[in-house]
Amino acid sequence: MLQAELYEAIFKRRSVRNFTQGPLSTETLAKIDAFISDLRPLFSGIRTEIRTMTSAEVRGMFKVEAPHFLAFFSEAKKGYLANAGFMLQQVDLFLSANGLGSCWQGGPKPVREAKGASELEFVTLLAFGGPAEDPHRKSVSEFKREPLAKITDVKGHDDLLEPARLAPSAMNNQPWRFTGGDGVLHAYSAKSLVVGRINQISVGIALCHLWLAGLHAGKTVAISRDEPGAESAPRRYSYIASLAMK
Repeated sequence: MLQAELYEAIFKRRSVRNFTQGPLSTETLAKIDAFISDLRPLFSGIRTEIRTMTSAEVRGMFKVEAPHFLAFFSEAKKGYLANAGFMLQQVDLFLSANGLGSCWQGGPKPVREAKGASELEFVTLLAFGGPAEDPHRKSVSEFKREPLAKITDVKGHDDLLEPARLAPSAMNNQPWRFTGGDGVLHAYSAKSLVVGRINQISVGIALCHLWLAGLHAGKTVAISRDEPGAESAPRRYSYIASLAMK
């Protein structure tokens, strides 16, 4: 699928919590697997694995009843939580663009037997399947998000930051902050002893939207972790990554 279609999905996707209970066709699952095999990571050098699981292989609080789940496993290396959000959000948008439903799952986990299928650390889940409700919003006004002024003081890059503002996050807490300018944007995650881990995944999701916005604007996007970004972290925020766009 073209990145343009993923970008367009940003402005209409919604979290689906009601699914048709029949499994997707073998052809559809194969199409999803093919897309997953070509995902762009946020950071290179982190081993990852995405496994498709059935509902019976997943348990936990607030689990939606979906026919399929994508379980993301990763090496526990610097930036791996944001990397998980960045990569799995590409799948979330792909599913939406194809008229399928999906929903991030913060509480549920694979059962012990399924979890042991990978030697890597389990990170998070994405539920998916045929939607039993409309998977798309009719307009951007339906998003319940903070205004740009609440998440950034950067001027002149609204076209890039607006898609990041619309990103989904755990409990819709929108734990991101963006600074920078002159073609370089720095991303930060709100610190928290309780949800700090989930916050980093959420910022990875927002960075996926920011990356797609840069590509849509015809820019070359370079992702890095640089010292200026780390040294200028806002109070109560942790540095995640910087995107240079030219």
